[in-house]
Amino acid sequence: MNHPASASYCLQVGAAGKIFTLLTATAHGGLDGVMLNDLRGDAPLLAVMLFICIAGIVCAAIAQTLPPPQSEQAPQLSSDASVESLEKALSEGKAEKAHDLLTQILKRPHLTSDFLLRVGIQFAEQELYGGAAEAFTRCIQEHPEIFEAYYNLSLADIAQQKWEEALASLQQAPKQSRAEVLACSYLRGKVEDSQGKTTEAERDLSEAFAGAPENPAYGMDLGLFYIHEHAYLQAATVFERAAGFNSRSSFLLLGLSVSRFLAGQHELSIEALRKLLSMQPDFAPAQLLLTFALSVEGRLEDAEKVARQGLNSPHPSPYLYYLDASVLLKLQSRQYKRIFEELSIAQREIPSCSPCYLTKSKAHQAQGNFKAAIADLEIATRMDSSFPEAWYRLASLYRRVGRSADASRAQDQFQKLKADKEGREIQMLRENFLQTLDAAQPPQ
Repeated sequence: MNHPASASYCLQVGAAGKIFTLLTATAHGGLDGVMLNDLRGDAPLLAVMLFICIAGIVCAAIAQTLPPPQSEQAPQLSSDASVESLEKALSEGKAEKAHDLLTQILKRPHLTSDFLLRVGIQFAEQELYGGAAEAFTRCIQEHPEIFEAYYNLSLADIAQQKWEEALASLQQAPKQSRAEVLACSYLRGKVEDSQGKTTEAERDLSEAFAGAPENPAYGMDLGLFYIHEHAYLQAATVFERAAGFNSRSSFLLLGLSVSRFLAGQHELSIEALRKLLSMQPDFAPAQLLLTFALSVEGRLEDAEKVARQGLNSPHPSPYLYYLDASVLLKLQSRQYKRIFEELSIAQREIPSCSPCYLTKSKAHQAQGNFKAAIADLEIATRMDSSFPEAWYRLASLYRRVGRSADASRAQDQFQKLKADKEGREIQMLRENFLQTLDAAQPPQ
């Protein structure tokens, strides 16, 4: 009997997206320890840049972790009334009813592997991982030769943070091909990374990539692993090799660009981003990172041109509105109406965007409206009480309008945070990275 790999593939590109989000978030809590030396003024912007770009790479990494499907069509469920009721309950979000029906169905003898896999996948697609695990477990009991049942059970266990159970399923899986061995090595590495076992995770992720460097998922996740470990040159090497096998993969090129940027290779990052945008002109994460990289290099006119092109694309990133406003201010533009409009859009779309209020304050100050500039900074510091630059500028403005006591308090707060500035930046990266991952959707 052929393994119904197509059914497992459905789980990978659908429900497994949130599973891999959980793995990445648990493993690192974001980009712990990312150094932002020489970019202090743009640290908030760098933070949101990295979250958006890396989240896109993570999302793409879930698309090819199993062997290629042997059948183009996923198996269909029976026309049995109980099964139809189960499907209806799942589609209507009636989790308790669906589980009761599943319990009844699993009492039947001699259920096929295709049927059990499909039922499990339907539960997983609704994020009902307990029910999914029950279906996959039954499949293993009746059909212990089916690799996909073990692999999908491992994914369901991961979703429930049952790390050891997930590893046990991978260990027990009957691996009949090199592709299945590598798929298990890859997923085992992801679990080990979530457990903080970096040595084991690097070994297993590297084994998967070395065995199938043409699989973009293996390259993406090993590259991301090295980014988390601050080994940016190693990450760039992995992404470059993976992109050699997948020259039109926008996410691999994005990973290469991000890792080169973090390694301080800004010009090489810009080169990769321009190549990426030549293939996919409306790719929002690339527009965002290219705009930022150019602004860091002091090429503000070029940065503004890229930002303007990005804002005219069908689905611009809300962060690009913020970035364009920031670049316009650095260019000493007097297009205040445009600047405030872009910041208003960014404030609506970006949760708790304290850097938006900082930039808005700069614009008000440039207009000579110190009262509004102070009000903006007061909002920024209430929104994020450990935002050093906001406190610094607030102290300066308080002094300027004669509010000496308030200036002294703001200056004290800035000095307190300045001593722990690196930790603040790390925290900011972590929070935004996790927010971006939570909102990410797997690619189609």
